[in-house]
Formats: sequence, structure tokens, C-alpha cells
Amino acid sequence: MQRLNRTVALVAMLLLLPAALSAQEELPHTYRGTVHAVHAGSVDLVTGVGYALRLVHLRMQPTTHISGEGGPIAPDDVRPGDVMRADCRLTADGIVAERIELKRRAP
Repeated sequence: MQRLNRTVALVAMLLLLPAALSAQEELPHTYRGTVHAVHAGSVDLVTGVGYALRLVHLRMQPTTHISGEGGPIAPDDVRPGDVMRADCRLTADGIVAERIELKRRAP
């Protein structure tokens, strides 16, 4: 009887695992950091994690909303040194920014 219960529990976990993983991938991620480099359609962001620094490559799409203190900002106006907060989602192609808010502009 115990063996049957263990088998049923194992099968249930294996069936629910793909649903749990797909739900985890759809969760939004928020990154805060300083723009290191700007490329056509993407930006490299330096973020701090504990005592470590991480370089995160964020892709921007035409639907990405970029705003600052004065209102909307064009993607070409983002420059190295800007401090930003980016709401992103994880896709098969990498991290895609859905919304970017510039907190402080580079001098």
C-alpha cells in the first residue's frame, strides 16, 4: 500500500512539474542598475547582487515603453551612465524589457 502511495505521489509530481516551470518563466523580473552599453535594440545593464556586480543584456522591442522625468523617451536617447529600472520577462530568446523607467540621466 505504501509503495502504491509513493508511486502515485511521484507520478503526480512529474505531471505537475512542467506546469510549475512554465508558470515560473512567466513571472516578471525587475532589474535596477546603470546602463553600461547601448546597442541597436538592446541595452547592457550593470546590477548589484550582494557584493557582486552582474552584467545583464536586456532586449528592447518596439512595444517597450521608456519613460523618464519629463515623459516618454525614445530608445535612441538612452545612453551609458543612465540609471534605470526595467520590468522584464524571460523568453526563449533571452530577457525582454517591457517597461523601462529612467531614474537618473547621465551628465
